[in-house]
Amino acid sequence: MCPPMVDPGDLADTAALGTRGTAWSPETRLYSDGAVVGADGAPVVVPPHSRARRLAGTGFLDPGGAALPGAAEATDEAVREARAQLAAASVPGAGTAFADMARTALVDVRTLLHPNGAMVAAASPYWRYVWPRDAGYCAAALCLTGFHGDALRILYRVAALQEADGTWQARYLPDGSGRVPDDRGTQLDGIGWTLWAAWVWARTAPRSRVTGGLAELAPCLLAAADAITAAVDPGSGLPRPSQDYWEHDTAEATLGSAAPLLLGARAGADLLHRLAEHDAALECARTSVVLRAGIEEHFAALDYPRRATGGGRDASVAFLLPPFAPETPGPLAAWRRTVPALRLANGGVRPGEEWADTETAWTPQVSLFAMTAASVGDEALAGELLSWLDARRTRLGCLPEKVTAAGRPAAVAPLALTGASVLIALAALDGRPLPVPPI
Repeated sequence: MCPPMVDPGDLADTAALGTRGTAWSPETRLYSDGAVVGADGAPVVVPPHSRARRLAGTGFLDPGGAALPGAAEATDEAVREARAQLAAASVPGAGTAFADMARTALVDVRTLLHPNGAMVAAASPYWRYVWPRDAGYCAAALCLTGFHGDALRILYRVAALQEADGTWQARYLPDGSGRVPDDRGTQLDGIGWTLWAAWVWARTAPRSRVTGGLAELAPCLLAAADAITAAVDPGSGLPRPSQDYWEHDTAEATLGSAAPLLLGARAGADLLHRLAEHDAALECARTSVVLRAGIEEHFAALDYPRRATGGGRDASVAFLLPPFAPETPGPLAAWRRTVPALRLANGGVRPGEEWADTETAWTPQVSLFAMTAASVGDEALAGELLSWLDARRTRLGCLPEKVTAAGRPAAVAPLALTGASVLIALAALDGRPLPVPPI
């Protein structure tokens, strides 16, 4: 990898890292090279271009490098335990060119997991929050790698943050207080991603743990299923307008909300059936039928754009394909047209054709497309996208949130969502794809 040019602004103290720029104003600075385990168990930012290093196979700061305030002491016992856990994990990509990226991504996801189960998006300020969406992907990836205990802790924490109406806000403070850092409000897709992650856990966890885990999650799952039904207009078959993964206000339904809610309804129906909540399961299944019809009527006819009335191609079409839904011709063909439409000059992709920044690539969407490609058997495209990500990691090997027009890692690193998606994609290439919730 070519090291990024040093911007004096990047050398600010860690308290200032990640405090400038927003999703609406493209960021080209690298806010962090990575994260290490903190003395309190929470992640600590490694500033960009510093001399700090991590001990191989762990999230601990290497005591032989630069000191970092707040980092945990890398005791011999702690290092041995961390390395033993990694060695025992089902890390995908072993024996391939992606082995190091996979190991680092798994270490990063677990480093960003707080002791109380709060799965934060990144360690930098303004990202050090729990997004139910990101947490769901991380829980699914941890299930694939054998860390079902960590995945369940994430699900318990997200369940504890659920609002009274069964929904979730965009993001929460990691302290367990249930408070939010701003007024972004409810994002409906979080319901779907949480139900999906819970279903993945239930399908992959040791049988001896499933009954007890689902019993603990039951109130959350019931409320989430009710929230999906309440969000969907039975006439149009579409959910009410809500921010989705773009985190932009919208006056109409988007595929980025409708598709995850359909996923959640399918997963929820199966979960509630397992809990013997048969009436609730039947209602959830009915809602999935309504949503499926609404997506078919309003999005399929327009080749699955971002908005119900159009809006150009959007990465959310991937939510209608494996590993989230059975492969069907319409969404697959639309997705194949979407990938080149969202390509940028630097080789990455943007979230959608309506996304204003046409220079900066977003790694969550690159890794999402890699996951889709791997799950539908397109190994060539999956390998291409994963190679692109691998070549654009930071000095510590962490996957960043963005990549500049010049091909340099930018914004925060590691980003948990990207790391989780890479692990899911590589597991699919290994022949261990995520299970798909039933129709």
